[in-house]
Amino acid sequence: MKNTYLFYDIETSGLSKCFDQIVQFAAIRTDLDFNILETHNFKIALRDDIIISPEALLVHKMGPSELKDGVSEFEAVKEIHRLMNFPGTISLGYNTLGFDDEFLRFSFYRNLMTPYTHQFKNNCSRMDIYPMAVFFYLFSNNSAVWPFLEGKVSLKLENLIPLNNLTKGTAHDALADVEATLNLAKLFSREKKIFEYLRDFFVKNTDKKRSESVDQVFQSRFGIHKSGIFIHGKIGFENNFMAPFLCLGNSVPYSNQSVWLRLDSKEILNLTKENIEEKTFVVRKKFGEPPFLLPFYDRFKSKLNNDNLRQFMENLKFFEKNEEIFNELCKYHLNYRYPEVDGVDEDAFLYERGFLKDYEAEKCRFFVEAELEDKIKILSSLDKINQKLGQRILFRNYDVSMFEELEKEKNKYFSKINPIDSKLVPLDYMGNKRMLPKDAVLKIDEFLNSDINESDRALLNDLKSHVYKNFDL
Repeated sequence: MKNTYLFYDIETSGLSKCFDQIVQFAAIRTDLDFNILETHNFKIALRDDIIISPEALLVHKMGPSELKDGVSEFEAVKEIHRLMNFPGTISLGYNTLGFDDEFLRFSFYRNLMTPYTHQFKNNCSRMDIYPMAVFFYLFSNNSAVWPFLEGKVSLKLENLIPLNNLTKGTAHDALADVEATLNLAKLFSREKKIFEYLRDFFVKNTDKKRSESVDQVFQSRFGIHKSGIFIHGKIGFENNFMAPFLCLGNSVPYSNQSVWLRLDSKEILNLTKENIEEKTFVVRKKFGEPPFLLPFYDRFKSKLNNDNLRQFMENLKFFEKNEEIFNELCKYHLNYRYPEVDGVDEDAFLYERGFLKDYEAEKCRFFVEAELEDKIKILSSLDKINQKLGQRILFRNYDVSMFEELEKEKNKYFSKINPIDSKLVPLDYMGNKRMLPKDAVLKIDEFLNSDINESDRALLNDLKSHVYKNFDL
C-alpha cells in the first residue's frame, strides 16, 4: 500500500481536550511528493452543552450562530477517524503532536472510536512540521525566511505565513493553516537529506536506535547512562531551543517512556535527597515523538549556549562525586506515577481505562455504525463507561425527546455540568474543572468591558446569549 500525507488542522471551542469540541476540521491529502490528491474542509455544529471559551472565539471568530448548521460532532469525528485511519496515512500538521493529536484522541474516545489506531495500524503513522521547523531554523537557516519579534525569532505559523507567502487565506482558519503547513513542508523538503533525517525521528524504531547510540557518560546501579542534546521549541529562544539531557533509564510504571534529566541547571549543585522534586526537571520521552535527540557531535554542540554546556559538565562531575544522591534521583523519577484523581468524568477517562478488550471494542464499532434505534438497543450490552458515553453521543447528536430514559439522562447531565455546588463540577484526568456557565459569563463580561472592536463585541454577545439560553441562567 502506498503512503500518503494527510496535512490537517483543527479549530476548537477551547483548550480542554476532554471537555471542548472541534468546531472546524480541514485536511489536504497528498502523495509523498506533495501532489494534492483530495481536500476536506467542514465546520462542526456546536453541541448544546459546549461553551466556546471567549479566548478561542476571539482567535477563530466562529460563534454559536455560525456553527449551528454544521455537521454533528459524532458524524464529523467519524469522518476524521476514517481519514486518519485510511491505510498508509501519515497524519501531520503544525504542532499537531503538541495539541491537535491528543485533542482528536479524546474526541475519538468519547465517540466510541479507536483512539490510537491512526498511530500504528494499517501502516498509519504521525509527523509534525513544527519541531522540524526548529531544526531548520538552527541548522539550515536559509531554508525559509524567519520572523523576528522584539529581537526573538517567532516560529508561530501565523508569523511564518506572510514572510514565506505560504497561503492567501486567513490565519487560524483551519484550511488556510493546512495550506500553509503543506507549503512550508515543500520548502523544507528542498533540503532532501535533512528532511528525510528529521522524518525518521517519527519512526519509533529509528528514534529508539538513535537514542541508544548517543554517548555513554557513566554507569550506576540503575544501568548505563547516556547523554545527548534535546532540541525542542519549549526549551526556548534564550537557550537556542537546545539543552543537554542525561538518560536516567526507562520508567517503571510507564514502559513506553524513557526518562531524561535536564543537566544544565545550576540548581543541581544544591541537590539533596530531600529536594529532588524541587530541584530537577525531567522529560519523559516516547520514541517516535518530539523532542528530537541529537548526539554531542561538534556541529550540534556548537549551537549550545556555552554557559549551559559548562554547567552540564559541572553537573556531571557533581553526580560522579555524589553517587548516593544520583541513585535517589534515579529511584524517584524512574518510579514516579502521575497522581490519581478521584471523580474523573467519563469524557476524560481515556487514560485511566487503557485499551479495550477486543470484544468490547467490537461492540463499540457496531454502535458507531448502527442506525439510531439500533444504537439504543446496543447500549445495554456496553460496559458501564461506554454505556454512559453512548448515551451522551445520542443526546448530544440526535433528537431523543421521544426516548424517555435518554431524555432523563440528558437532564441529569446538564445538571452535572451546571451544578448548584461548584465543588461538584466534572474533572478531567489532571484534576482540572470543566468550565462552568457562570464563569464563562464572567469572562465574557470582562472582555466586553475592555477595548474591543464591534465585530468581536457582536461575537461575544452571541456567545453570552448562547450560554444564557442553554443553561437557564
